[in-house]
Amino acid sequence: VLATGGGTTTDKANFATAVYEAELWSPVSKAWTTLSRAQTPRLYHSTALLLRDATVLVAGGGRENGRSQPDPKDQANAEVFSPPYLFRGQRPVIAWAPALLQYGTVFSVVTPDFARIASVSLIALGSVTHSFNENQRFVPLNFQAASGSLTVLPPADGNTAPPGPYMLFLVDTNGVPSVAAMVRLPAPGVDTQKP
Repeated sequence: VLATGGGTTTDKANFATAVYEAELWSPVSKAWTTLSRAQTPRLYHSTALLLRDATVLVAGGGRENGRSQPDPKDQANAEVFSPPYLFRGQRPVIAWAPALLQYGTVFSVVTPDFARIASVSLIALGSVTHSFNENQRFVPLNFQAASGSLTVLPPADGNTAPPGPYMLFLVDTNGVPSVAAMVRLPAPGVDTQKP
């Protein structure tokens, strides 16, 4: 879990209490690790959005005056954060993945790195506002490696992963993610083509 921006108090406009360092929570060690420092304070109305290349777009901050017009303290800019796991070695490659998945129907992902893949997952595209991602969804997928590819089992239904666009990531045994393939889970009556 990556945490960016915010402050050490609830004062949404006090740059003196802004937290510039990103932090990473490990569910294994149950500890936070301090990461690199941002250039700009990201307080009220800031966003952090996972991108397809596994970097994080960190942007915004401001409008703490409660008005709709610009404020001199607004941060109308963005930074791209590169988590340290991107630098642990060569990234796995997705050579091909289907654009449309079907619930409960296995699919193949072509990858030259099939032997070193530790996990496959879907991550919903973000919808971030007020420091909260309202569309946050991580869906781990079961898979089996075969020569040159992976056989992957998607979610059984929309209760686990609602219809819509997702990023399909492969993560290797060093914890390094691929660049995501963009895939879609079908909406009833809309996506009638087969993968």
